[in-house]
Amino acid sequence: MKVKVHVREKTFVVTCGDGEQKAEWLAHVGIVRYDDKTKINVGAPLGLRSEAGDAVPLQARIRDLFGADSEVWVVLKEDVTENLGATLPET
Repeated sequence: MKVKVHVREKTFVVTCGDGEQKAEWLAHVGIVRYDDKTKINVGAPLGLRSEAGDAVPLQARIRDLFGADSEVWVVLKEDVTENLGATLPET
């Protein structure tokens, strides 16, 4: 089973075997690959979003959440900060 993991502007294909790992593992693999490729430390992942934009339960098994060739997006601290800033009323 393979899942495409998006971190910022990069996409990584992660081989997950039979998908026994937790979704949290997938987020961490994406971060490690991003850090290694870009030499930029983006910090720990805060979560994952599915193709539909829904939050992914990090403690669930990959095979219970995704099919082969699914795509997920890693949520970083900066993503949450940017979204909060966009929703704050102007003063």
